Amino acid sequence: MNKLGKMTFKLAAVAQILAISLLVSCTTLSTPTTVCHATGDPANPYNGITVNSAELIEHRGHPNDIIPIPAGGCPTTPVVINDGKITICHATSSDKNPYNEITISVNGLNGHGKHEGDIIPAPAGGCPTTSGKEAGKKGQGKK
Repeated sequence: MNKLGKMTFKLAAVAQILAISLLVSCTTLSTPTTVCHATGDPANPYNGITVNSAELIEHRGHPNDIIPIPAGGCPTTPVVINDGKITICHATSSDKNPYNEITISVNGLNGHGKHEGDIIPAPAGGCPTTSGKEAGKKGQGKK
């Protein structure tokens, strides 16, 4: 193969890589995610909204937004987020110790947001000390 042929082959390879990258980025931009957008209103502290990937980048910069929306929906009371961290009650499936109160990165909600029984955020009085459906409802305090 001569120099012109090698150059043409390399340019074609680069063009294919750019085209694939463009297609992947277009697909990623259309992926919807539902977030709890902080409103600043104590009576209605969050709105659940669905955003695309480009808008998601903006919402990651909002210090009080919760991403993704927890399994039970957005909290009905304002959540205290300190340095990007939130305290939750992680369900353990144990009758003796039904919840672990843990503080995680808001980004950690990607894993905990869909855990059945997790309470997000942890109630002001701490995590419930009993298990069961009623204790696992979002926002309920100690029984």
